[in-house]
Order: sequence, then C-alpha cells, then structure tokens
Amino acid sequence: MTDKTVLVGNFAHETNTFVTSKTGRDLFKERREYFGDEIPKKLQGTNTQVGGVIDVAENNSVELIHTVAATATPSGLVEADIYEFYCEQILDGVREHAADLDGVMLCLHGAMVPEGLDDGEGPLISSVREIIGEEVPIAVTLDLHGNITDEMVSKSDVLIGFESYPHTDMADTGRTGMRELIRTIQSDIDPVSHIERPPVLAMGPKQNTREGPMADVMAKAREYEERDNIVKVSVFPGFHQADIPSMGWSIPVIADSNSDAAREVSRELAEYIWDRREDFVSDYPEPPEAVAEAKRLAADLDPDDGFVLMADVGDNPGGGGAADGTTVLREMIDQELTNAGFAIVRDPETVAQCVDAGVGERTNVNLGGKTDDFHGDPIADLNVYVKAVTDGEFRNTGPMGTGGENHLGRTVLIECGQDDGVSVIMTENRMQPLDAEIWRHVGIQPERLNVLVVKSTNHYRADYEPMCSTNIPINSIGLVAMDPRKYEFERIPRPQFPLDKMTDEMYPNW
Repeated sequence: MTDKTVLVGNFAHETNTFVTSKTGRDLFKERREYFGDEIPKKLQGTNTQVGGVIDVAENNSVELIHTVAATATPSGLVEADIYEFYCEQILDGVREHAADLDGVMLCLHGAMVPEGLDDGEGPLISSVREIIGEEVPIAVTLDLHGNITDEMVSKSDVLIGFESYPHTDMADTGRTGMRELIRTIQSDIDPVSHIERPPVLAMGPKQNTREGPMADVMAKAREYEERDNIVKVSVFPGFHQADIPSMGWSIPVIADSNSDAAREVSRELAEYIWDRREDFVSDYPEPPEAVAEAKRLAADLDPDDGFVLMADVGDNPGGGGAADGTTVLREMIDQELTNAGFAIVRDPETVAQCVDAGVGERTNVNLGGKTDDFHGDPIADLNVYVKAVTDGEFRNTGPMGTGGENHLGRTVLIECGQDDGVSVIMTENRMQPLDAEIWRHVGIQPERLNVLVVKSTNHYRADYEPMCSTNIPINSIGLVAMDPRKYEFERIPRPQFPLDKMTDEMYPNW
C-alpha cells in the first residue's frame, strides 16, 4: 500500500475521581507533551503506542500527520480548558487535512474524566467522526484499564486495548491498531463491534495478566480470535478508582462483517469472567504484617536469591496516588530493616531541605504525608543522611515503556533508620517507579538490596520480578487501594461483585 495518509493523535490520562486536585497542563508537560514533527523524533523506536504506529506506517509506506502526544501521570479530573486544548490540537489537524485523510489513528487511554464530563475519549472520537464523516475509518488504541463507553465503540471502526498488565505491549498495541486500520482502509475487512459488561470488579493485583485468573481470561481471548470472522477481542477489567457510570469490566469484540459473531464471543467471554468472579478477590497483608514477613525472609537470603520485593499498592502514583504515603516506610524504619530500599516519596519541601544541606550531610526532616489525609502522617523529626542528588532525568531500560523519558524533578537519595539501613528516593514530581533504572540513576544497584519497596500495583513486575526471590503486594491505605470495597461509589452500575451480594441468577441470561 502506498500514498495513504493517516493522522495520529495521542492524548492519554487515567483519572482518579477520588483525588480532589485537578490535572492541569503542568502535569502533562511534566510527563509528556510533544507536538507535530517533534513526536517521531521523541517516540520512534520506543515502547509506546505511537512508537508502534510509526513502525507499521514506515513498513507500509503510509504518511503520518502527527498532531500531539500528551500524557500525564494519573491524577484528578482533567481541567476543562486543558481537555479542550489537547482535543483541539487533534481536531484542528483533522479539519486542516480532512480532504487528504485515508484514516485517523487515536492513541488514547479509555479512563480519562474531564471536568463536566464522564468520558474524555468518547466525545473526542465523536468530534473526529463529525469532521471526517462515515467513510474515513478511525482506529483507537486504549489502555487495559479503560472504562469503555458505548460512544467509544460506536464512533470508532477499530478499538483495541493492551493485552498485558504490566503494559509491556504498548508498541505492539499501536502496531495492531495501525495494521487493522490499514486493512480497513483497503477494504480487506469491514469491522463491526459488540460490547458486554460482566458485573465484576477485580482487585488490583488480580489483574496481573502473567498468572492467575487474568492470564486465563487473556488466553481465552486469544483462542476466540481463532474463530472465523473474529478480528480482535479486547479485555478491559476497568479502573475502579473512577466513580462514573461506565466504570467496570468491558469486553468489546470486533468481527469482520458479522455482528452475530462479535456478540457471541463477547457474551461467552463475559460469562466466563462472571463464572470466575471469586478468583478476582483475595486477601493481602497490611503493612505491619507485610514488613515483618519481608524481614523474616530477608534474614535467610542467600547471595543469589534475589531481594524480597514489596508493592505499596494503596499509594501508587500510577493510579493517582499522592506518592507521599508513609505507612509502609514507617513500618520499615520501626521494624529496623537494613539494606532496604523504598521508592518513591514525593516531597518537594524535604527535597529542597536536603539539597540545601548537601550531599554527605545529615539533617532532620518531616518526611512525606503532606498531600492529604489518606496516606498517613509525616514521619516527624527523622534524621537522614543525604547520599546523592540528581536532576531526576533518565530513560526506561526495562520492558515497559522502553526508551521513554522520565522527569522526576530534583531527586534525592537519603539513608535513614537503623544504621541508615533504609535508602529512600525522594522526588519533586510524582511518577510510578516501575523501571529499575530509577535506582541506578541515584547510584544504587537494586540487585544488591535485601528488601525493595515500590509504589506500584502491577507494572513493577515487568522489570523487578526477574531480580526478586519473593513478591508481596501490600494492602496499604491510599487513593489507589487495591480492594474496590474500600471506596464509596455513588454513580457506578449496581449491583457489582464483590461490592454486592450476587447469585448466578443475577447475571443476564441470554
């Protein structure tokens, strides 16, 4: 295929509606904000959706028109004017080039909630459709944690989600979306879709696609794609930190010219998830129990065993957490762990204090717990040793987001606790420490630690699990609590398991 033109827009945000602060342009600039010709220079060859789109376009002689690539670390509602600003970057490009476009590729998230709306993606897709009409196909790629609306499905021709959590397949998803868009442009397929929503909410760690029930669900999805007429089966367990009507599990299926085939597969997979609903709920240790177990295991480690890995799930900045929660770190200090690491604590005030003190100096700080009342109190009058100061700039080297830039702001490595045995990475900006390069850029080889804690839910698994001996997700407090039963929902569909008592008879019988 030659001489085809596709416009690309990338605008992504995972919105935690329980976070009271809003998301402005500064948070997008902090994470990723590129425009026009700058985009391929920054994202080509990276494990991102746009990186994958560029790969396929080059291999198929498709001209790409880049508009914007904007992503912010998950946080509160996107400010209305900022939502409009980024949407207009895409829509202005569509208007300018509408007569020349053979297709539109939108790399979005699926769980964006702007001020005044419940759905950030559906209206954007509809606006693109309004400009280009029904004949020009639209492909949309989304994060696995999208809360998928009917508008997203009906206004796009191809809608595809990540298949892995940790999201190591971002570029692969971009490639798949672009390939299916090209096939639609060439009339090789005539995509039709159907979506079902089983009333099940999965706990955060249970959404891990590498093992357990989620791995089984993904395997079933791939099996269904072997059926005649089935183009793609996407699985979205949803993002339960959003109190909106579309929150929850969704199964959109694309078929080639056969809506009955799409409906049949979507319903079968939804029923399979419903039948496995109990497998998506479990018990996980609270901070005191988890830290005590880590200390016990670390005492028996052999040099080649790998560290004990723990996840401070409740304060995961990758789900909107403040990243300054102290409950787990306080336990590590109180239980006198040594040769241990903790990432991260976002605390600009303490970062500034430590920078002023200087590398090699000691100072007393009030660490963390400054953002809100949901993540624990500050650790008061903590004596720390300032080990290193960096500019917080590094690129991911692990399997998720490989090659992507990180901008932590000023970053300080401190040592504290028993014999200065706990090393803590403090930052000015929030970021999920999913890539182990965050340790190396402050001078620590993570493999040499006995215990390592990261504020993450599942993404950390991709880079850290190959180095660890044991992995312990912690049921810690915070606005990204792993258990949906800890939230007070007012607007989601009910009943939902496990929020409500449900029987087999309560699920739709087709």
